Amino acid sequence: MKASSPIVKHLVLVGGGHSHLAVLRNFAMKPMPGLAITLITRDVVTPYSGSLPSFLAGKYSFDEMHIDLRPLAQFAGAKLIQQEIESIDFDDRHIRLSDRPDISFDLLSLNIGSRPDESLITGADRYATAVKPIDGFIKQWECWREEAITRIHAGESFELVIVGGGPASVEIAFTTQHRIINEIDKNLAQDARLKISIVSAESELLTLHNSNVRQFTQSELRRRNIELKLEKTVAEFKPGVAVCADGEELQADAFIYATGASIPQWPFDCGLARSEDGFISIKDTLQTISHDYVFAAGDAATVENEPRPKSGVYAVRQGRVLANNLRRFATNRSLGHYFPQRKALALMSMGDGRAIASRGELFFQGRSMGTLKHQIDSRFVKKYSELPAMPVDIDLEPGLADREVEKQLKQHAMRCAGCGAKISSDVLSDVLSELDKPTKSEIVTTPGGIEDASRILLEDGRTLVQSIDYVKAFSNDPWLFARIATLHCLSDIHAMGVKPHSALAMLGLPHAEKNYNRQQLKELMQACKSVLDAEGCDLIGGHSAESEELQLGFCVNGFTSELPTLNKSGAQTGDAIILTKALGTGALLAADMRYLASHSIMQTAFESMLQSNAQAAEILISHNATACTDVTGFGLAGHLLEMTNASGCHAELQLQSINALPGVLEFLEQRIISSLHQENRLNAQHFSTSDDQSDKPQFELLFDPQTAGGLLASVPASEVDSCLAALSKAGYKAAAVIGKFTTKEIDAAPITLIG
Repeated sequence: MKASSPIVKHLVLVGGGHSHLAVLRNFAMKPMPGLAITLITRDVVTPYSGSLPSFLAGKYSFDEMHIDLRPLAQFAGAKLIQQEIESIDFDDRHIRLSDRPDISFDLLSLNIGSRPDESLITGADRYATAVKPIDGFIKQWECWREEAITRIHAGESFELVIVGGGPASVEIAFTTQHRIINEIDKNLAQDARLKISIVSAESELLTLHNSNVRQFTQSELRRRNIELKLEKTVAEFKPGVAVCADGEELQADAFIYATGASIPQWPFDCGLARSEDGFISIKDTLQTISHDYVFAAGDAATVENEPRPKSGVYAVRQGRVLANNLRRFATNRSLGHYFPQRKALALMSMGDGRAIASRGELFFQGRSMGTLKHQIDSRFVKKYSELPAMPVDIDLEPGLADREVEKQLKQHAMRCAGCGAKISSDVLSDVLSELDKPTKSEIVTTPGGIEDASRILLEDGRTLVQSIDYVKAFSNDPWLFARIATLHCLSDIHAMGVKPHSALAMLGLPHAEKNYNRQQLKELMQACKSVLDAEGCDLIGGHSAESEELQLGFCVNGFTSELPTLNKSGAQTGDAIILTKALGTGALLAADMRYLASHSIMQTAFESMLQSNAQAAEILISHNATACTDVTGFGLAGHLLEMTNASGCHAELQLQSINALPGVLEFLEQRIISSLHQENRLNAQHFSTSDDQSDKPQFELLFDPQTAGGLLASVPASEVDSCLAALSKAGYKAAAVIGKFTTKEIDAAPITLIG
């Protein structure tokens, strides 16, 4: 029996900069058993700054210049937390976040980037836009671009002023001009209605580059009618005006500034040493001067006695050294040294397919340099976006299984989590059917099937409604997993139309070093408690044990003075079938396991899973719903069949009316499915459908196992419109009528697909 590696140390990466991309990929390609990794970042979809000019020029799409950190974190087995850091206690080694428990660490790495210092120019924060953070700059640029094109077509002018004399200002001037001119009438483009200026306090442009680069750049700016104003210090921004130190006022429609790189104050307030140029001071091992277990890299840090320009070139070079030194420090080995290059290649885009190349005294320009820049930029993004496929292997003695069985086992060797980890419904029902039925008179049973929760009559006239569920972790983040798992386990009580009263927790926690175990347990239980408190449900105890994988479940109690309003067996002929949430969590979690799902897709899925069914149940009851169940592991098909069997009805289902979560149909079409999907698909034999319908990914959606899925209910036709309106108003935007219950016909399939 193989023992899983216990967690011994915890590495936290703060920031998703270029150096940390290399660290994540390094640990993904060569995992370090016993080391847990957490990435905390403000932006999960992070821009590659080198590709920004090509994006501004219209050469790259948004996706082509961004790297999605979620698949990369999944690839590395890292916990991903999208948060801003409130503070870090470097001495006690914990990180304070805004809405979740503190995160403890053994070693820490900071790669938080830099941005122009808005404090250098009065009013910069209100009346001008910094080139960083790039996401904010891009949003503003899109507004300016549309405004410029509209105004120029209307016969008006548009003026853009860029403050700063470095490469960023030059590239922005060239690329924004090229993009706007390329999108307007050529006759208008020659009419000087687009005016772009670069303003710099320096006596020369590009002071860190050689004279040939400077001369060519200035000549090209003149040729393209981009005005250059040197020895002109901007002291203040006002609405539509840049006020210079000499009193001159420069009027413009938009202002960009790319001056004086800086980082936030909080690292220094928390105790890190500041370098002479105002950044985190680090040794050549990339350890901070003040704390040897805290590392820093990229634009936010300066190597002691080795200052360099704030450029991504250095951050990329630091990545490998940083990854190796984090490994070495964690295992108490001597560290390697980073030697920043004296001369670095700089490639400045001109927007038209050409680029200017500079390295020391070398200078080149033209389309060949533009091609070189494109190759470097696109290769970098692909390296961290196009990840190797997860290997699929099963440990079987040769000859134990024939080829077909081995093929089937390999297809689902990656066992899904959440409700995709359930036992198949046919196996479960076969075994349960062999057991004796309950005989105690106080136990309420329903003809035709098992309900979502048990019901026990109490002596005081009330009914105890009780359910139990257990979920295998589908996320490396215990806080996220616990909140979703708690809502999932409450759902059976909601589906019975009862409010949860109290709950007992069941927790399986992987073996780990004591402090890390305490950290995980704290996150899990506080997350559970936050959900239970919002539901008015008390946590009254529970049980914990070690397990190979993180698992969480609850026994949930509810009380009612009469038998529950809702069950599976009350559907009536003519009732509409309402589904309150979109489907697809099973396939999306399967894609996420394979690092194929984007952050935006998974964020939408998690938001759906984090939506409680409590209010939906109240709305359904108030609109006289006759039957209800929640859609979980057996998929829509399995749970609808339970309702038809229990109610003695058949159903018509409108395939096109069933809402799918973003991205799921594409994954289903690629046969990226949950490990429970094929078992659920056995229910297809109970459907009446055409070949055309059964070949569609929408058909496969019926068998997708759901974690924290929505409610499936029968509602009288007269109540449908008002019920849907109430659900939508309450935030269940995907709620829809997906069919109706019909009279049961002998020898007919229980479910007919129409439309």
